[in-house]
Amino acid sequence: MTTPHTHPPVSPPAPTWLLRTLGQAEVLVNGAAVVWPARSAEELLWYLHAHPDGRYRHDLLRDLWDLDDTPAALNRFRVTLHRLRHALGSPGAVTENGGRYALHPDLLAASDTAALHHALRGARRADQPREREELLRRALASADGEYLPQLSGEWVQAARQAHRAAVVEAHLTLARLHCDAHECPLAAQELVRAAATDPLIGEDHHQRLMACLAMTRGRYAATEHYRRYRSFLADEIGDTPMADTVALAERLKDGELPCVDTPFRPAGSRE
Repeated sequence: MTTPHTHPPVSPPAPTWLLRTLGQAEVLVNGAAVVWPARSAEELLWYLHAHPDGRYRHDLLRDLWDLDDTPAALNRFRVTLHRLRHALGSPGAVTENGGRYALHPDLLAASDTAALHHALRGARRADQPREREELLRRALASADGEYLPQLSGEWVQAARQAHRAAVVEAHLTLARLHCDAHECPLAAQELVRAAATDPLIGEDHHQRLMACLAMTRGRYAATEHYRRYRSFLADEIGDTPMADTVALAERLKDGELPCVDTPFRPAGSRE
């Protein structure tokens, strides 16, 4: 009499994830959009996404739901965590190590913000200008909109600022590459996008944009940008442009073309 062979159970294949966080919030598991069983499960996902190094339970209870780490709060957390893991198709989608909860590295790597920062790191290491340009454009292709625009709270604001700074860095670096290649319209375009993403970029960048606009669109466009920037400073932070910026604006109004004879350098620059 023969004994039938037994085989160990086969683990189901890991799900394929895709997280969109910039301009919209969407999660795809195996190509299908997640339908959230409860808002708290989605909130927990985005909170952990904004803290890729993980967070302790008492931190996330406080930050997400303003709760102390009580037995009732613990029960709520366990239910929410179970729902999140189930929605993501894997109990390993959220890990726990030494009391810190975090998204699985594969889940973090499947997000648009991961693609943004990966391309930026590659651009910083690249030696050739065209290679850097390609990587920067790849980074910006992943960055269409604000980070998790539907959410509010201090915890998301910090992550939002970090991702916004990465987008601004990409635009400014592209602008510099185009400037070095004497591609003035493209340099102006990237500087405009950087200022639109964060009007509080350094004033030297606004000076550079004014010069680019004077060269590509004429003194009226350069002057108009200066006036909008001056108004923004007055209305939003109660400040005024630097004297160097005011002087540059006056020269541009008079018809100066700063890049005709020599490359433009912002006032006070050591470049």
